[in-house]
Amino acid sequence: MHSSKRVLEMVFSEISRNVVKYSGGLPLALEVIGSYLFDREVLEWICALEKLKRIPNDQVHKKLKISYDGLNDDTEKDIFLDIACFFIGMDRTDVIHILNGCGLFAEIGISVLVERSLVTVDDKNKLGMHDLLRDMGREIIREKSPKEPEERSRLWFHEDVLDVLSEHTVRTLYTCFKFLI
Repeated sequence: MHSSKRVLEMVFSEISRNVVKYSGGLPLALEVIGSYLFDREVLEWICALEKLKRIPNDQVHKKLKISYDGLNDDTEKDIFLDIACFFIGMDRTDVIHILNGCGLFAEIGISVLVERSLVTVDDKNKLGMHDLLRDMGREIIREKSPKEPEERSRLWFHEDVLDVLSEHTVRTLYTCFKFLI
């Protein structure tokens, strides 16, 4: 009995370390995730952690979304979402060039995101973002069309991209073929 309790403590300890790692030690995230996991079984913790990695806990999302909602305009929000989906780890100068090509005024937009601690720029000029902020940004996009990825403004999971391109190609071929008959 004593050894099974010790094993259980070790399992909870390991999962707890993963939760801390996932939250990046962010106190707000730890508080919300901790209250979400409180009084749950080990299997529930494991399942919840996997779920949190894929779709953020609604309370964490809502609390973190306050900073996103506080951005000045849609341009800054678009830049945030683009970085969350595509540009983490990329050179800031390259990203500015790409986003300016889309008319997003990226120099000032990224500066605002850095000032608001939504994005970081490391000593090698690479863009970074806390995992929970990245997930929140992706969830903002996903929640607009949870069941239909082809309706989303951005795709980042390769499975979704493949499905959308395959479906679109099939629909296009069917439509073209239908006109030929």
